[in-house]
Amino acid sequence: MKRFLFFLVAALCACAMALAESAVTPMPATQELNVDFSKLELDQPDATPVAVDPIDKPTPTPAPTPNYIYDTYTNESMGISFSIPYTWLLNPNTNLDTTVQFVEPQSEMMDVGGYQTRLTIEKLNMGLQQTASDARERLEYVLEELEQSFTVFSANSIASQSVGDANGYYCYYKAEYNDGAKNYLMNGRIIVVAHGKALYQIRLTTPRSWYSYYEYVYRKVRSTMEFL
Repeated sequence: MKRFLFFLVAALCACAMALAESAVTPMPATQELNVDFSKLELDQPDATPVAVDPIDKPTPTPAPTPNYIYDTYTNESMGISFSIPYTWLLNPNTNLDTTVQFVEPQSEMMDVGGYQTRLTIEKLNMGLQQTASDARERLEYVLEELEQSFTVFSANSIASQSVGDANGYYCYYKAEYNDGAKNYLMNGRIIVVAHGKALYQIRLTTPRSWYSYYEYVYRKVRSTMEFL
């Protein structure tokens, strides 16, 4: 009797195991789990995910390229002609026999509420034939003047450069100006060249974060400058 009960129990167990195995459906090897990663917690609560280079490293936004329409400006008294964005405004508060300054209109400012970009060209009549060495001496003097005009000012190394057939020197600079209400950060570029008996200065000053954008204007002026 005991032997009969033993075989009966064994048979019932085997049947139950067979039924359990037949109820499980194997997952195909190619099937993926749907996991909501937003609900997963970091192993270390205070840890910060670190970007892996180069897969998830943020890509910097490239600076836009200006799409200016240029017009030719001619100043007979200064003996020069060059291209300038036609919407830029000529500052009337200068002696146009020696100085012209073009200012970007507020409606086109990339740095809204910041520094208003301007390009200044000055002519200094010397009375004697000028050389590149004279231009460098003048550049050094102008840099000293600019240092007195700004709250903070620093100039990079001076290097030789030409405008057309006029030779001279240039450098980049950084400046800060505080008008009592706001502090303005600026970058600039200045070049002084010798032509005949005069020295010509071209200076561009822009908001610091947008210098590479406005430098297109400087390059256009320099490449189109003609001495009349």
